[in-house]
Amino acid sequence: MASPRTPVRPGRTGQNPAMRLSSTFLPRLAALASCFGIALSALAADPSAPSAIFDPDDIVLDLSQAEWSQAYLQWIAAFPRNASPIADSSGASCAARQEGEVWFLATSDGTAPVTRICAVPAGKTLFVPIVSTMERSGNKEPDCGSMAHIAADHLGQHVTQLTMSVDGVAVDNLASHRQASATCFPLGLRQTPRLTAATAVSDGYYVMLRPLAPGLHTIAVGARFDSTSLSTTYRLDIR
Repeated sequence: MASPRTPVRPGRTGQNPAMRLSSTFLPRLAALASCFGIALSALAADPSAPSAIFDPDDIVLDLSQAEWSQAYLQWIAAFPRNASPIADSSGASCAARQEGEVWFLATSDGTAPVTRICAVPAGKTLFVPIVSTMERSGNKEPDCGSMAHIAADHLGQHVTQLTMSVDGVAVDNLASHRQASATCFPLGLRQTPRLTAATAVSDGYYVMLRPLAPGLHTIAVGARFDSTSLSTTYRLDIR
């Protein structure tokens, strides 16, 4: 036998109370949900959110970040010294020889603080060096293990005060973003003529960022190499 239904008494206007709740509460709920939606969207696009920074052990586009550090140094080595992105004081070289899904930002040479203005295509993963050191064998047969030890010693003994911020928010635990080459690699792979001999090793601190939201962003990095202050600020227009 079916249970009798509990009658719902009409309100003063003759309307079901549940209907009255819908007409007043649900629009407020929808507005609240909309606000939360905006907040969550902003969080997802916020470059300072932890999810914007790759963990240093993450594989990115099929390469380890140590391998991306080698690709960055190969990009730098493709330029004549007087036209190097490291010597760029304005951002004029920002887009030079960039290719693929990863966009390299260059450090500075330490002669003075540098601010670079740069337009970056939307959707690019950013590879941001803070400071690095490299050893090359020159014309000698490379001793990769010994060279790697020297590079690590230089980094450990001479580099201090690592800093990085994205849109004014500091990036923490930069020491965990150290990337060293596992063995010698060909520095001249992007030079003309192409040099394929593996004669270099590197060690350094790098941070990899997921693509930033379209618009204006500021990335600032710094370090000290003995008494030399390295300070580079990028004002990026992602579009």
